[in-house]
Amino acid sequence: MSETDSPTIAYYTVMEDERTGWTGGLLLLNGGGRPLEFQCTLPVRPTRAHEILFGLTLRDHLIGEVIGPLLVRKCRTPITLLCCDQPEALKIETRTQCPVALVEEAALSDEGPIDDESLIGSTRVELAGSTLRVAIEQAEQVQQLAAGLIDLPDATEPFDRIREAIKEAQSQIARSQSSRLPPAAAA
Repeated sequence: MSETDSPTIAYYTVMEDERTGWTGGLLLLNGGGRPLEFQCTLPVRPTRAHEILFGLTLRDHLIGEVIGPLLVRKCRTPITLLCCDQPEALKIETRTQCPVALVEEAALSDEGPIDDESLIGSTRVELAGSTLRVAIEQAEQVQQLAAGLIDLPDATEPFDRIREAIKEAQSQIARSQSSRLPPAAAA
């Protein structure tokens, strides 16, 4: 099996910051956990009108319908499996050709731990010492993919890499913006 034929695993998460907005990152790894590609959005700042109109569904909309699909489309390397740490990201499944899984051990929720009721219609698949929640219809496919990803060292750690990369990108943007300010304004 050539490098291009080997399974790839993408990790996707979104960070929310009151000051900068919502920033998404997608890290694509080979079966051994090495990076193949990284995509990151500029911060998305919903307007007050968006906040009012979307109400409690704004988070779902941004994570699952705006930021995630954009990052998947930008990815140049085919994705075999997409893992996320936010249940809202599972909506990407309707906009991609690959299965989408929630990594239970990394799952983030505003309300605390992810409950089984919010994941009705899903089942568990083991990958690299972690539990993936996947749609029942995709369980067999994901089990086969997981069997091909035996060299993956950790199924949760890539989310930390994405968050660190986003922080670094944001600090580089801040540094470049402050270097363009006139000397009196930069002080």
